[in-house]
Amino acid sequence: MKTNKLVLGASLVLALSSVANGQTVINITGATAFRAAANNSIISLLGGAGVTKYAYTGTQGIGGTNRAIFKGNVAGIGAVTVRASWSGSTQGIADVASASPVQVLEDDELLLATTTAGANVTGPFEPVNQVAQFAFSDVSQASSTTLSPSLTGSEVGVVPFAFVANSGAPAAMTNMTDQIVASLYANAAVPMRLFTGNPADTSLVYASGRNDGSGSRALVLAETRYGVFSAVQQFTGLTNQSTGQMTSLTFVNNGGFSSNSGIRDLVYGLGNSVSIDGGAAEPVTVVSYLTVSDWIAATVTGKSFDPDGAGPLPSQNQKAKGLTYNGVAYSEEAVKQGAYTLWGYQWLYQAPTITATELNFFNLFTAAIPANLGTAAIPIPAMTATRSGGDGGPVAP
Repeated sequence: MKTNKLVLGASLVLALSSVANGQTVINITGATAFRAAANNSIISLLGGAGVTKYAYTGTQGIGGTNRAIFKGNVAGIGAVTVRASWSGSTQGIADVASASPVQVLEDDELLLATTTAGANVTGPFEPVNQVAQFAFSDVSQASSTTLSPSLTGSEVGVVPFAFVANSGAPAAMTNMTDQIVASLYANAAVPMRLFTGNPADTSLVYASGRNDGSGSRALVLAETRYGVFSAVQQFTGLTNQSTGQMTSLTFVNNGGFSSNSGIRDLVYGLGNSVSIDGGAAEPVTVVSYLTVSDWIAATVTGKSFDPDGAGPLPSQNQKAKGLTYNGVAYSEEAVKQGAYTLWGYQWLYQAPTITATELNFFNLFTAAIPANLGTAAIPIPAMTATRSGGDGGPVAP
């Protein structure tokens, strides 16, 4: 695979999309798991907090939005608009490799006539279809379903993941192993005794996770030796956002959530009375995986709920249950030293042909990312351990 080498001769489509109204326009897609760090890095590069103008969709803020638009200035380039459309790692690789359009917010001065603190776009809005020049991915191109053409890419951080169970999961359920992953995602559900070692624990634990466009899913399946391209059997579900009660699970076969926010909302919920595929309500336990930034939000920060839905919110906070992986608890230090191995390198890939201005942006952008990772990733220079042989390969000190 190529790394950081300019490919000359931009196509007409990319050339037209990169300059509009006298300014450079950059379209970025890919990993939802990395979007908080990516969006913060964009704000930093375009002038910083209080200077860069931006707007976004949804209610999760700039760190959790699926679409955002940013305006500012970049030294050596000038006025720049960046339009981000976060759709998933392997989907982003596929779209950039094939020059398939992605949905972005339109470059509208009215849209960005906001304070520099940013504004939520409540809609209705009409996204436009544009080709993206760059894609973030939680896995290398070799672990995606798009192996050709080979894309130029750079590793920009180390992204840890962690397993999680829903709020109210049994106290004796503490650890996830590769063996349990193999059984759980091949069968959609396994007996609780696999987690607790107690033969009397016959209740089922249900699998949940991301869709097959997700780099998070590809990374977890690679690291656990399940098989990065192997199909899974799993559920998605819904939680009442007022009461915090998980209300339903739906079998989706090889499908899954399109972003980590769906998993996070699901595992916040208590599993006391859940309908499975429309059946009678019963207590359930669900297991999934999250990037560490979302895992911290779910298991440490938690979320307040109103138990009866009548409001106002009481001083109640529900937290999902974090699980160890192969007996090792997540910590940043455990990742750095090689004891905790559920992690991968975050990649930023270029389209097969980009302009000199776009290459300049790529280089400046990758340089800005390490200082804006937050809890989403670990700077590569901070790592003692390294991984060889691609995603899921051996970790060595």
